[in-house]
Amino acid sequence: MGTKKDLTGQQFGRLTVVKDTGIRANHQVVWLCKCDCGTEKNIRTSDLTSQKVKSCGCSKSKGHRTHGLTFDKSGKQTRLYRIWSGMKTRCYNRKHHSYKDYGLRGITVCDEWRNSFDAFYSWAVSNGYQDNLTIDRIDPDGDYEPSNCRWEDNVTQQKNRRTCNFISYNGQKYTLSDFAEIAHISRTTVYKRLRCGWSADEIINGRRIDQ
Repeated sequence: MGTKKDLTGQQFGRLTVVKDTGIRANHQVVWLCKCDCGTEKNIRTSDLTSQKVKSCGCSKSKGHRTHGLTFDKSGKQTRLYRIWSGMKTRCYNRKHHSYKDYGLRGITVCDEWRNSFDAFYSWAVSNGYQDNLTIDRIDPDGDYEPSNCRWEDNVTQQKNRRTCNFISYNGQKYTLSDFAEIAHISRTTVYKRLRCGWSADEIINGRRIDQ
């Protein structure tokens, strides 16, 4: 038998692979998968990779709360669903090319969003989501959670990343996290003050010098 392909963390339709159950069916690995609705189900490798099984069965249920939120009329995943899925992939799929910038740095998705697309969707539409905007973390070292996320256009988001990665103080450059530690204040507070144009001394003192 060949080397087993590790599917842990990968997503197939509404299913995210959690782990190898240790069970084998017709010489195939049986994986424990978690559906977007929260239901867990054991599924064979071929059923996942062939897309034969894409959910626990909830998407076929008459009462399932999709309402076109997950898939559009053409059968393609909606933009918000792709954003939600990509967010989880960057944080939890060790094989994804962006994992080193997210999951490896300890960035996670809050349980409320990770376990429910409906919860993420409700937050998004209530907090200014538009098709031309992308999700942005206020504190770039913080997690994906309601208090640390907003919707921004790409130009603004890239500008924020370029100008707020480092803080100069006493002749040295600090990352946002390191500066927050020496200033004894939260990273979110440092980031917000920095974006408002505060100097390093003002951030530490908690007030504008010219006030």
